[in-house]
Amino acid sequence: MFTHVRRDQFPATPFNCENAKIETYHCKDCNFQTELTLLFKQHFENHLTENQNPGYKIQNYSCEKCGFRTHFLMKWCQHTEICLAKVKNLRVMSCSKNFKKPIIKWHHCDHCPFKSKHKHSLGIHKISKHLKDDEISWYKCEKCPYKSKQSSNLKKHTNAQHLDEIKWHECRKCPFKAKENCNLKQHIITHHLDERDIMWYECKECSYKAKLKDRLNRHMKSYHVDEKDIKWHECKKCPYKAKLKSNLDKHVTARHADIKDITWYECKKCPYKAKLGRDLKRHVNLRHLDGENSKWYECKECSYKHKLKWYLKRHEKQKHRI
Repeated sequence: MFTHVRRDQFPATPFNCENAKIETYHCKDCNFQTELTLLFKQHFENHLTENQNPGYKIQNYSCEKCGFRTHFLMKWCQHTEICLAKVKNLRVMSCSKNFKKPIIKWHHCDHCPFKSKHKHSLGIHKISKHLKDDEISWYKCEKCPYKSKQSSNLKKHTNAQHLDEIKWHECRKCPFKAKENCNLKQHIITHHLDERDIMWYECKECSYKAKLKDRLNRHMKSYHVDEKDIKWHECKKCPYKAKLKSNLDKHVTARHADIKDITWYECKKCPYKAKLGRDLKRHVNLRHLDGENSKWYECKECSYKHKLKWYLKRHEKQKHRI
């Protein structure tokens, strides 16, 4: 969470989240260092509790539901966000007002039943579905004839087809690298953060928990939404339908896209090419990475491991009844 400051306090060169390097935090009292703010705060908190003196009072924040305590307000907010769904009439600090479910202001399309919580999403919908080609301000690739109605699609195209010009964000602990800084941070949380230091997002309906909030949201939509409340995303060319729009997009690309309209993901080491980036990653991991650099999915119950997550899930069901 960044603090908003006056405009004259900003540096001459604007901060760019995608291009900025991950800042390393160093402890002034010992040799500890980390790239994650939360870990650094937890480490600093340990110093405070070890070296307290009677003249320095540290504010404590506690959860009324489970007794969780911390010196840091942000950490307390992250924790209570998870607990709020389970607790009624929870009070924030000394405030006597209860949390209320926010009223959603829907943005409706003038041409069809589509609606969205975000005005920006409604704008994208109108451009994609209701504008004629000659009315659209196209986003054009500077390197080839490709053009798109959305800047996000142009960015995906550039990342897929013009890789030589990408500034990669590399992980310091493994060969992983990402085109965007936010993806590198997600990788670090998913693969290199100790489980004791993770702020888990837990499902209220089952034992599922996730390291990332968007994965919990995907789980809820996939498994716990009542059938009558599901907003299905239907394919216009076949009976296929999906709970997640991203799955419908992948289906359309894989099954119905014209060859000339497909942005192919091409392997640099062999003639293989794929319609979906995930398929290319799976191919490279299976065919071109040695054991040391491969991404392995390991069983928590035994020594079994595999390069494909699907095989690990099948193993867990057959051998461990998980």
